[in-house]
Amino acid sequence: MQGVQTSEALPGTARLLPLAVDLDGTLLATDTLHEGLVEALLHSPAAVPGLLRSLPAGRAAFKRRVSQQAPADAAGLPLRQPFLDWLREQHSLGRELHLVTAADQAIADAVAAHVGLFRSATGSDGTRNLRSEEKAQFLRRSFPEGFAYAGDSRHDLPVFAAATEIVLVNASPATAAAARSINPAVVAEFPPEGSRLRTWIGALRVHQWSKNVLVLVPLLLGHKLHDATAILHCVLGMLLLSLAASGTYLLNDLADLNADRQHRKKRHRAIASGRIRPLHALAVALGLITFALLAPLLFRPMLSVAIIGYCGLSLLYSGGLKRIALIDTLTIAALFTMRLSLGIELADVPYSPWLVAFAGFFFFSLALAKRHCELMEAREGGGLARRGWEVEDWPLTLGFGAAAAIGALQIMILYVADDALPSRMYSNPAWLYVAPGAVAIWLMRIWLLAHRRELQHDPVVFALRDPWSWGIGLVAAVAIVLAL
Repeated sequence: MQGVQTSEALPGTARLLPLAVDLDGTLLATDTLHEGLVEALLHSPAAVPGLLRSLPAGRAAFKRRVSQQAPADAAGLPLRQPFLDWLREQHSLGRELHLVTAADQAIADAVAAHVGLFRSATGSDGTRNLRSEEKAQFLRRSFPEGFAYAGDSRHDLPVFAAATEIVLVNASPATAAAARSINPAVVAEFPPEGSRLRTWIGALRVHQWSKNVLVLVPLLLGHKLHDATAILHCVLGMLLLSLAASGTYLLNDLADLNADRQHRKKRHRAIASGRIRPLHALAVALGLITFALLAPLLFRPMLSVAIIGYCGLSLLYSGGLKRIALIDTLTIAALFTMRLSLGIELADVPYSPWLVAFAGFFFFSLALAKRHCELMEAREGGGLARRGWEVEDWPLTLGFGAAAAIGALQIMILYVADDALPSRMYSNPAWLYVAPGAVAIWLMRIWLLAHRRELQHDPVVFALRDPWSWGIGLVAAVAIVLAL
């Protein structure tokens, strides 16, 4: 079995000992207390004071209150599949399986009923916190002739010491070494899977930071590439906006946790699959957003206000605006335009209504292109697309998107004719007309790919990965340089 290391039965242990299985982090890839707390914080904040009042009564009482406030959906919780398959194999061989966990009894019962392998399920009862030494004593009393135990954390070390045999599941190298030192009778091991760093990079959507390069555009258009202060402020603003955006991505994943677990693809996300604990994700999200809000106070306090607006609109989008047709694409266009507006402020260049108007139409067209591609895919597949759109809305996304693209090009041409040429900022201004032509070619290509259902990524991310887009952009950049 992939990812499993087993050992032969030890002398004198020919019979299969009863196997006590831990829940959080062992059978489950997540922590049910974390899940309940985050569920209460995000969806029932009025219940939080009541949860806090239960703390003086002890951890068991606190767990009981959390489980009552946010009952676990056993069917949706992420199971460690390789370990579960091994348990099924042991069950078929006649081994008794018992779920013994520090989670509340209600959660233990729900998971045991869902899995259907355990002879008994025992958890914390509101008074006794069945963890560490308390769990070890319970298992000694329940199985005086010996037992096997499957666990994952350093809190299980006293239980490993009391067990006759042990099974290590997702244990860190330090925990695994400590467990072996106190009990070498390891009958099976399920090592941790994947890289923690790579998991966090994926959850933070670091690849989406490329969108924030738009903050640097006003530096080029405003001829401020010689201004070290403006460059520093724009780069810092881009990085802080990226950190804040990553924080909102984590919050969105937490808010949509149950829905993501029912989705064919999203259930593999780091939080939904249990590779990142919900409470850890919440702490990191709040830390990133707080840092992104406080750091600008040292050099550009206005940036804090802008990040508040960006995060607020982003969370509103994820919370409901994304489910309203047209409003969703208008919101996406607004978020991209905000990046450019932020760059204008940080670069300290004159505000340009031409640039902002162009950006609004341009990014509205790109957002509609992505929706159009999704609708065309749904039309081909015969099912509904997503959110507030219907499959038969595809002529509208095509019409609105093409119109927005033409509007953006018209604004760009008018800017060159009515603003850039008379400004005398360029020695060879005729070269500027190449830029609208290059943008027109790129937009036509984007819409062609969208209509063919080949635009599989966000158009901005697609452009940063697409050689043709780089080539077209290079042509436009050379034309602007020649115009100077």
